Amino acid sequence: MNIVEMQERERQTTDAVRSKDPTRVERVETPDPDMILGRIGVTYLSPERANGYIRLYPQDFLVEEITKKGEIVSLINNTPFQDSDDRRTLWVDLLKIHLSGPNALQEIQRELNITDKQVAAAGIKDAVAITAQRLSLRGITKEQAEAVKYEKLFLRPISYGSGALQIGDLQGNRFTIVIRGQVQESRKMLDAALAHIRDNGFLNFFGPQRFGSRLNSHQLGKKLIQGDVDGALQMYFGEPGPFDVPLYREMRLALGESYGDWDRMLKYAEHFPFTLKDEAKVIQSLKQDSRKTRMALMQIKDQVRLWVYAYGSWLVNRVISRAVANGDTLPAEIPMPFSPSGPSDLYRDFMEQDGTLDYVKALADYSYINVQDRTIPAIMRPKGLEAREIDQGWVVRFELGKGAYATSLLSHLVRMHEGMPLPDWVPDGEVDALEVMGDGKIEDLRSRFGSFMKRRDEIDV
Repeated sequence: MNIVEMQERERQTTDAVRSKDPTRVERVETPDPDMILGRIGVTYLSPERANGYIRLYPQDFLVEEITKKGEIVSLINNTPFQDSDDRRTLWVDLLKIHLSGPNALQEIQRELNITDKQVAAAGIKDAVAITAQRLSLRGITKEQAEAVKYEKLFLRPISYGSGALQIGDLQGNRFTIVIRGQVQESRKMLDAALAHIRDNGFLNFFGPQRFGSRLNSHQLGKKLIQGDVDGALQMYFGEPGPFDVPLYREMRLALGESYGDWDRMLKYAEHFPFTLKDEAKVIQSLKQDSRKTRMALMQIKDQVRLWVYAYGSWLVNRVISRAVANGDTLPAEIPMPFSPSGPSDLYRDFMEQDGTLDYVKALADYSYINVQDRTIPAIMRPKGLEAREIDQGWVVRFELGKGAYATSLLSHLVRMHEGMPLPDWVPDGEVDALEVMGDGKIEDLRSRFGSFMKRRDEIDV
């Protein structure tokens, strides 16, 4: 099954439950944004920030990659194709909607019948958004790329040539985002926050998307470093997210209770083939030999890598929050936690408390996880930060360097709500954010993505 088919199968499950008891597939209230931040180690932001809501429509959140050469990969402007005698690599722009970066690459591999070594991206883009980024495709023709037919993405060939992208081969991203809110009540507060960020930048914490949809990726990474592989697997399968609707909470708890009964767990995966598509790979591996837990995790090595990095991100967030609370000065460049030479003094007390000081030895069992010296800026200064007032709130635009999160900047501006149910203070009405900024119309993409350019409560994706 491809991803659309998996989603349709799972939709049949949720629709059947909804027809009997709608409350099992509904949240009672919108997740509290500061509670989310607290779960990922960010505790220093003022609760007095203005309220704002993002991603009511996917076109409310636009992301355009800035390549290593400084070129903006436009959502609407086509680059004339450049041919070459060297056709080892086809360079394309990937435009997608309501699709995660990993899922998009998987679908491209499936559509083109290629391996993961033949397609490369410089970075991962938001799922609930419309995004544009550069890809390199090895051994693929322009005609093959143009023939890809998938409703949530399309490929726009740029040129032939050689080489391939590596993770991090970009300058950053340009964001154009609609923040919905109560304009009259919030104007003064938002203007002050914008002015502060323009003058001082913002503290560069890792945003919620770094921690997974259940906000527990860092806890999974911590268990692996502690050497508790079985505990990580049980958490991976059986721990619900804090905002899961009852049906999905029940599904996670049932998976956890069934741990070790691999056939029973696979039955659950049949009913939730999209949500549990990666879990099913791990279960199949454990079914073959339940003793080889690390081998089972190899089936999802990209996720496992992100678990460990998420734990490092959690440590960074805790260090930033502690520095603000204590009035300490952070270094201009914050060292990331996993140095080959051992833990930095910045993190030692946290890691001692967590039992993760011996991470170098623990991570040696995972050849696909790199332990290397790396730093991130403590303060991130966005380029071109501007906001234009609209009836529904504001359209904000800014550029961020790689490794920084738009949601981190937005969280310094507003108490950033998203998800369902929709708070009653959120104004409706579609907004063409590109048109507001005076550089085209996102409406021009409706012929490609129209069935998904709807309110998030009007479409099940």
